[in-house]
Amino acid sequence: MPGKSRLDRVYAQLMSDHPYGWALYKQVTTRDIHPGSCGYFDSEGDWNTITDLSSPQDLISQGWAIPDEGIYDNNGPGSTTWGPKSSNSIRTRCIGGTARATETATSLKTSITVSFESKSDQGAVLFTENPVLRHQVGDELSALQWMAENTPEMRRRHKNIIKTHGLWIVTKIYSTRRCAIAIMNSESSSVVIDLDNAHGLLTLSPNSKWTSSSGSSCTEIHEDQDGIVVFISGIYFSQKPFRSKLGGSRDEKKQRDEIFRSGSDDSEDNENELQIEWFPPYDEDGEEGEEDIDEFT
Repeated sequence: MPGKSRLDRVYAQLMSDHPYGWALYKQVTTRDIHPGSCGYFDSEGDWNTITDLSSPQDLISQGWAIPDEGIYDNNGPGSTTWGPKSSNSIRTRCIGGTARATETATSLKTSITVSFESKSDQGAVLFTENPVLRHQVGDELSALQWMAENTPEMRRRHKNIIKTHGLWIVTKIYSTRRCAIAIMNSESSSVVIDLDNAHGLLTLSPNSKWTSSSGSSCTEIHEDQDGIVVFISGIYFSQKPFRSKLGGSRDEKKQRDEIFRSGSDDSEDNENELQIEWFPPYDEDGEEGEEDIDEFT
């Protein structure tokens, strides 16, 4: 079984302080994962869709029940602008730059070469091309009810998958047309990238690229016209021996330990229920915790 040092796990946990869900290291497009996607991450960390709660046609053709209409979000995506996102252990340093005229020729846009260095044995950074879009389901409880109604059939069809990997229903994603990711695996490791500096905000441009690195590091650039998913959140289901009915866990660490997991679940096989873990977690009053610090339109 792959260890916890696998890059997708390391990256997801390093970026977990950001209030957007779980960060994805491997390239996944919005065609693969979107709100309503039900599936799992396999032993290599690749996403596999079982069904799509946002597509009644798919559900009917596969013999699943249709969720309540509350699951559909009729408000459309939110849009925001992001600067760099990094783990707490990153030091930033500007090492050069150039200025060029914008298309309107009324102002200058600065291209800056920036170094990001890890101050500990692990660090991560994410850069996105703006805008960043947020898509979400209309009502998470509709997704929860759907799984409750379909649990016996889900276990019958996908018993081994549930035991080995667990299941996700994705309820929210953040996506961008282009992103750059770096993981540093030793203290003082660094990566260098060219970024745009528009009005003091460092952002990824269509021409941005990694220019150099030192120490132990891994870099990626992902691009897709339909959108690259950079964060997901949702409901994680696993089979565990427990006596109570379905309920939501507020323990973020439990879901953190299960992200991209692989290997057998040694629990007994005689339960028809699934354990549920929510991310982002819920506070003591049952309300979702403070999540978005950006303005969405």
